Amino acid sequence: MKDILKNGVVLMLYAMVAAAVLGFVYVSTKDAIKNADLSAKFQAMKAVLTDYETGKLMVDEKLIKDKLMNSGEEKVVERTYEGVNGKVILPYYEFNVNGKKIFVLVGAAPGFGGDVKVMASFVKENGKIFLHSIRVLDASQETPGLGAKIMEEGPQKRFSGIPQSGLEKGVVVDKDAKDRSVKNKSNGVVKTSDIMTGATITPRAVANSINIMYSYLKEAVLGGEK
Repeated sequence: MKDILKNGVVLMLYAMVAAAVLGFVYVSTKDAIKNADLSAKFQAMKAVLTDYETGKLMVDEKLIKDKLMNSGEEKVVERTYEGVNGKVILPYYEFNVNGKKIFVLVGAAPGFGGDVKVMASFVKENGKIFLHSIRVLDASQETPGLGAKIMEEGPQKRFSGIPQSGLEKGVVVDKDAKDRSVKNKSNGVVKTSDIMTGATITPRAVANSINIMYSYLKEAVLGGEK
């Protein structure tokens, strides 16, 4: 009986020490992890807010930082588009620059191995909305050398500059555009087959993420405003 009590006390002490160590590690690294996440998000937001024609930021860096620092906790909204179950990760960010409204959203849709997470900027000007550019935040579960190529700048640039007509039709990659006679961005078609040979599921996930974000932006943020 004494041995049982002794072993129980020893185990309890071990558990208490382990809990204390874990608590210390969590507290000491929490701020570092948060700062690293903010830094990664800031770099991605700078990328989608950079004019792809001039290479200049469309929004002041300080304003971007202020928005991020005061954005609050993340919230995931489940959303379905054309039978695809995806997510919009809030908050979204809105900037008013030179008569234009710029919205930055984060969305995700299923890829080959898991969700592909995408940040996108949408610009509303003269009553029209277009997708400016994207940045893939996470495609870590996609196949190396195939779907994982979506993390490269080349494939991501293919999704830049999609006009409202293409967004309204729904964005698809060229391999999925058999029912569209004209395969260009105005018709919602993004060519990826030549730059991501053998990989369709991952760029399709990016297209689905864009559709999910756009439908959320149009319905939940703009509320049908003209």
